[in-house]
Amino acid sequence: MIMHKCVTTTKEEVIIEKTERDRIIEKYAHGSFLTALQQARESVNGSHEVEMNQYQDEFTLPMKRNVFGLLTIPVYINHVRCTFIIDTGAQISGMKESKIKELQLKETGRTLSVGSVGGKEKAMKGMRADTLQFGAIEYHNFPMIALKEQDFSLKFGNIDLFMFDGILGWDILSTIDFELDDIAKQMKVLKNRFRFDHPNMVMGSFPFFIVKTPDKKTGIFGFDSGSKISWIGEHAIDKFQYQIADEGKTLGFGVHGLEELDVKVLSSVELYLYKAHIHLKHVGTGRVQLFPEFCFDGVLGNEIFKGRRIRFVNSKAMVLIA
Repeated sequence: MIMHKCVTTTKEEVIIEKTERDRIIEKYAHGSFLTALQQARESVNGSHEVEMNQYQDEFTLPMKRNVFGLLTIPVYINHVRCTFIIDTGAQISGMKESKIKELQLKETGRTLSVGSVGGKEKAMKGMRADTLQFGAIEYHNFPMIALKEQDFSLKFGNIDLFMFDGILGWDILSTIDFELDDIAKQMKVLKNRFRFDHPNMVMGSFPFFIVKTPDKKTGIFGFDSGSKISWIGEHAIDKFQYQIADEGKTLGFGVHGLEELDVKVLSSVELYLYKAHIHLKHVGTGRVQLFPEFCFDGVLGNEIFKGRRIRFVNSKAMVLIA
């Protein structure tokens, strides 16, 4: 298999016109894309009310990359420190079963059917933490799904190379404005003070960006911070005239753990997002129909801001990356 590579450089800002964004919202942002997150919460938690308190408008948390390039921060569950992956691609936050047993979290008596990166569906049990806290944000009666231990463990001797206890999903991340700083190795929760005239995100049950190609075509790309690498939908090969360089297999990582996937490898994909020129070389294809109504053209992983910063101004539907 040819080695994948991502190079991000800074260019002039690419403007997404309001009429263009409105057209995309009218076409794509409806149905299950808007409601899936709320339905997932209800499936796991039922009628229980979740209480959220934020004690500071802005704060900073230390952030690390594990050996697989996934971003982790400290999260306290029932006042016990845990390590969670920052995963915009997970609709619902979750914890490993071993940690659930250790902390004696309560089952909600409900399950949630969750799709994997390869399209497989699996019913996952609902759990409830008395408290979940990261930085100055605290939740009470917070619902999560139980992550199967065998799907999220990769042992080298007695060491688990994954080295995390849970996943902080889009159910939490979509409600805050935050920055992932891969230079200072920090996650920052921010209070937005700016106006943005040309939003480039569409808010819903999965974050997605409006991007431009070198020949000015418009693309829609999801963003999964729980994946190190990016992937492209097969339908986008014809849409953007991408060249196939190879075919083979790769490993995908998601809420069901690692899966082996068949892929086509594309020679080169270039995208413009805000002030970033993202050049993906030898990028594979993957699942992009995450909702019944539409497909993304691709999904971007956290490699696009390695050694850089990315800011999610969710309150204004804007992503900043340079």
